[in-house]
Amino acid sequence: MEFSWSLYEHISPDLRMTARHVKYLAYFRFLKVSLLLLNLFLITYGLVDVHYQEPEFGLTMAIVPVSIIHAILASICVKKEDMLGIALVIMFHIVYLITRLIVLNGDGLLARTLMKEEMLLFASFALSFNIVSVAFAVLTAEATVPFEEDPPQIAAKFPDVDQRLYSPAFINPDNVAPGFANGTSAPNSQQTLEQFLWTLASRNEWMTYHNPVFTSEEGRSIPYLALSSSKSLLQTSLVGNTTNKVRVWLQGGVHGNEPAGEKGLLALLGRMDAEPEWALGLLEKLDVIVLPRYNPDGSAYFQRLLATSFDPNRDHTKMASQQTMEVKQLNLKFNAHVHLDCHEYGARRGLTYENKTYIPAQDNQFSAFKNLNVHAEIRSMAESLFVPEVASALRKKNLTTNGYVVALQENDTIKLQDFVTDTRGEVTVFLGQGLAFLSETRGIGIGDRNFQRRTTAGMTAAETVLQIAADNAELVYETVEEARKDFIENDHEMIVRDHPRWMETTWPYLDAETGNITEVPVLFGNNTPPASKLTRARPEAYIFSRAWANAALRLRAAGVIVDELAVDFEGKVEAYNITSATLTETKYEGIALTTVNTELSKKTMKFPAGAYWVGTKQQHAAQAFVRLEPESTDGFVTFNILPVNAGDEYQVYRIPFKSH
Repeated sequence: MEFSWSLYEHISPDLRMTARHVKYLAYFRFLKVSLLLLNLFLITYGLVDVHYQEPEFGLTMAIVPVSIIHAILASICVKKEDMLGIALVIMFHIVYLITRLIVLNGDGLLARTLMKEEMLLFASFALSFNIVSVAFAVLTAEATVPFEEDPPQIAAKFPDVDQRLYSPAFINPDNVAPGFANGTSAPNSQQTLEQFLWTLASRNEWMTYHNPVFTSEEGRSIPYLALSSSKSLLQTSLVGNTTNKVRVWLQGGVHGNEPAGEKGLLALLGRMDAEPEWALGLLEKLDVIVLPRYNPDGSAYFQRLLATSFDPNRDHTKMASQQTMEVKQLNLKFNAHVHLDCHEYGARRGLTYENKTYIPAQDNQFSAFKNLNVHAEIRSMAESLFVPEVASALRKKNLTTNGYVVALQENDTIKLQDFVTDTRGEVTVFLGQGLAFLSETRGIGIGDRNFQRRTTAGMTAAETVLQIAADNAELVYETVEEARKDFIENDHEMIVRDHPRWMETTWPYLDAETGNITEVPVLFGNNTPPASKLTRARPEAYIFSRAWANAALRLRAAGVIVDELAVDFEGKVEAYNITSATLTETKYEGIALTTVNTELSKKTMKFPAGAYWVGTKQQHAAQAFVRLEPESTDGFVTFNILPVNAGDEYQVYRIPFKSH
């Protein structure tokens, strides 16, 4: 976390982080002033009042360098977010100043001294500034979601279930961090995670422990396990498409304060270790990568964000973090058919209807990814095969489930939007024409409450995805591979913008007062599938100047093949004229997003050799669609990677198919 403080001022990802940086600066200002006042008091008190009376004179003078050391320690502690360290260091100053004020206001000899008023002034102000600095230190170091205890009527709805768990938090409960109880730390350390993964791999020849050369923003390792009965996969850290099995990518811990996603995957690995026959039965059909802790820095501070305070699940357009690109390269090399992203959702998010408060009732919200630029056969298989079977598996364990929704309160209306179609999250597999799913377990904000049940829910979703993929391996493999071939070859329209289909329905919620499950009227935005809002013919290619190397870099990082022209180009293109460009009123992840409208025109253009050519007959072409089309809500124009103003000609051009 320490180095990220120096970035807050310049990055300013959002208003909350900007405010946090201001509090951080205020903390240091008050700390410096209090140190100055303390030393003025010490020198005056030592030279005038105690005046070579030993041992107090010597002790008083010794406090001067000690106070400076303490101030340095206080600054280190707040950067490290060590609340105990902050308290111990500054409380030393506060206690000392209080004792001296008592002495100076007493009846003893030391109270009858020259410059008493000055000493009282220095000591009083030093004490006040120390107290204020403590307050700002607490505000600065506070990075966690507020902890809220479930009342008895709610807690009763989430008892432990009959499930043995083999993840570290349950194998060695004494090693769970004390702060996890109130939601201020992750249950297990980075060392515990690494040791657990290494131990499993060391006793199973079909598990291989990998510690990639890339690290988190603060240098922490991002270990993963490769699971395969095929030695060609296990013998190299550069995993790739080396078998004809269904390839499954499982990841958790993207947000550092959502531990059940990670622990569900660790429990799955523990079960595979404990039941090797079952595991090997799966691996006859599957090759699997399990990356349980995507965001080790966030886990270390038990915060949602990366160390730089960017959201790792909103960084897949702008790719501000090198970590985002590095993990994505590993994902691309594996080229999975199936992807599962494991998270937690806010357990205590209250919504109101007719003056009553309701909170989410689901142990797990499970959805398929949704974007119309992915082949219809893939989306159909996800919704018809995987989603209902995962729901059935959860219910068999008496766990409640539904699809994932984004909730919004508008006056007395509860609006729920189906899992959104945006692509600023981790969509590498999905937009690469693969099956992709989101598992959201109840949990954010409730510490260690119901953790056995929460971990079971996350594990059940993950193991069911594996079981479905294995039981239907031939169908899954053929469906995805054939869909990828067809996507490359067809000339279907692309979907630039879509919107949910709104309807009135009911949704199961817990009555916050009684704990009863209640069907609450809501306005539901259905994205299964969404409605098309703006479509456009698929071009043969996009072409743009090599001056926009940052755009080419991000396309390549997303898996898109970007060629560089060996010779000059002259030909007919479609050009976008920007008819309007509107900025958002507040920044999103440090960026004022831009929404544009355009008109297409035809013209002849020349490009010198070295210009970028992005053909659309490729597996990851959908990434090019959603990044390069200027109206796309997750495109390079929206995120100002390719900045435009009204009246501009957008500097990415379309090469139409001759048949168009």
